[in-house]
Amino acid sequence: MNDRRNLVHFLLDNMIWILLIVVVVIFSLLTNLFLTVNNVVGNILVDAAVLGIMVIGQSFTLITGNFDLSMESTLGIAAFLGAWLVAPAGSATHGSGFSVNIVISVAAMLAVGLVIGWVNGTLITRLKMNNFIATLAMLIVIRGTVLVTSDGHTISRLPGAFVGIGQAQIGFLPISVIVLIVAFAVAHFVMRYTVFGRDIYAVGGSVTAAYAAGIDPLRRTRQVYLASGVLAALSGWMLSARIGVAVPRLGQGMILEVFAAAVIGGISLNGGRGGMLGAFAGVLLMSSIDAGLNLMRVSSFWIQTVRGLVILLAMFLDAQKVRLSGRKSSLGSIVLKRDMAIQAPMKDGTAEL
Repeated sequence: MNDRRNLVHFLLDNMIWILLIVVVVIFSLLTNLFLTVNNVVGNILVDAAVLGIMVIGQSFTLITGNFDLSMESTLGIAAFLGAWLVAPAGSATHGSGFSVNIVISVAAMLAVGLVIGWVNGTLITRLKMNNFIATLAMLIVIRGTVLVTSDGHTISRLPGAFVGIGQAQIGFLPISVIVLIVAFAVAHFVMRYTVFGRDIYAVGGSVTAAYAAGIDPLRRTRQVYLASGVLAALSGWMLSARIGVAVPRLGQGMILEVFAAAVIGGISLNGGRGGMLGAFAGVLLMSSIDAGLNLMRVSSFWIQTVRGLVILLAMFLDAQKVRLSGRKSSLGSIVLKRDMAIQAPMKDGTAEL
């Protein structure tokens, strides 16, 4: 019985890699273009770059038991500000004409992300607002602000220094892919080997236990929202650089894909569980599905349907992990009570702030 339960846990914990292999094999059999260098590097990895950076930020918040729905709007306003600062003035480009240095432009974008993250963290930890509603409201407010200030215009003719992160290459690898790999490597190190990583896992597992261990859950929550905002702004730069323009609705609708990639990669919606390697695999899975369906010239409506099914699958897997981990905790409590004649405290693994 224990062997069977351990096998189920192993399969659930590694399901993302199984799914990724299955998807790659299926598309490789359906089209011989799928495993070409152009498709893997130029489509899958390049598309994964923007999504992956956002997933890192979202994973931080999810592990603490919170949400950040405002990420896609943060991406949009940061990209629009950065492009506006560097683009020439005129009715054709709709830039500011300031032609500021790229360093200043990027600093401004990251600063906007930092401010939005600070506002989100303050609303949730100091004003005690629900994290879902607060970040949803921020998503709407920020998107509306971009639409009003831009008057619906697209900013174009972005300089080479600005678009380099999205279009230039080092060897055969695009810079955006290198940024993605480095970002996930750093995030993995932070989560596994630093006090910050251990603390946010503790916060997501149990706020009460985190307090007892000397951790300040509110401070850590504010910090993950700061990180989420900055990473969303970085994604905005990468996306606008890749397409060469900044549109007012840039990034709209991405947040569901971000959640899907994170959760199907093993990041729990209940907090306290998941790792960056799994999240990276989730990003690759979503990008592989999109690339494969596009190569097969599947209708965009069916692509949306498949994305929805992936989200449902992610929720199903997360629910099974919660159910099985709860059963395992209950069994552990029974054993502890029998052996030590005490009642083990039961925790539901959720975070309340």
